[in-house]
Amino acid sequence: MTVLLKGKIRTKTKRYAFGGGLGEVQIHSLGRSFEGMVAEESKMLMLFVPRDLSVETAATLSSAEFSTLATGMGRLFSDYLVDVARRLPMLAQADLPSLAAATRAMILACVSPSTGHVEAAEGPIANLLLERARRLINNQLLDPRLGSEMVRKELGVSRTRLYNLFEPFGGVMHYIQHRRLLSAYAALTDPSDRRLIFQIGEERGFGDGAEFGRAFKRTFGCSPSEVRNRDGGGIRVRSDLADCPSVERLGVLLRRLQG
Repeated sequence: MTVLLKGKIRTKTKRYAFGGGLGEVQIHSLGRSFEGMVAEESKMLMLFVPRDLSVETAATLSSAEFSTLATGMGRLFSDYLVDVARRLPMLAQADLPSLAAATRAMILACVSPSTGHVEAAEGPIANLLLERARRLINNQLLDPRLGSEMVRKELGVSRTRLYNLFEPFGGVMHYIQHRRLLSAYAALTDPSDRRLIFQIGEERGFGDGAEFGRAFKRTFGCSPSEVRNRDGGGIRVRSDLADCPSVERLGVLLRRLQG
């Protein structure tokens, strides 16, 4: 199973030829002859699935051999492979059985998306959707159009599904507001950002300074002006978090996370 990350690739079999676009998953059988022709410099992520992983998995992949998963579920599996590759260096040997089980469930759900297969892969699918939603929110954090409907359409899920994903966070709008408040905290503790407090709040979707101030104090236990005026206006950027007084650490860490 191959995900194309860069460039172009086209496969030729005895009967036909097919290609795949960026982020699409192609399925090849190593038990049959085929030719892979790379049209230009490319980068691929490949998952080799042994036929003895399970009878059901082998049969499912055999029925879809030499094809491209150009579907919504196929894109979901592409995201899954990219996420697994990114996290592999952080996994311990004890994590591998669970990873193998999750991967098997994802293969069945994305290649043959029956009700039973999708239900069996509910855990990894929910994690992928949530991660995709978080990336969208972080990338569009200051966009005034950002809201539950934008997130729902981007994920391609129902309102009920979106609610269930963000229920542990108090709902998608609560999550968005919390991320915006964290961003505002980072701006207020940035010595180079000397905009008025209400401008920082307005940029993050708060209609007036009073509304911003109330939400900020509920979250952090202090007002925006108290954060800005601490230590004479703006917290110094320190090279070592261990040297920061506890009241400064959040601002320094947030600025580092935001680059």
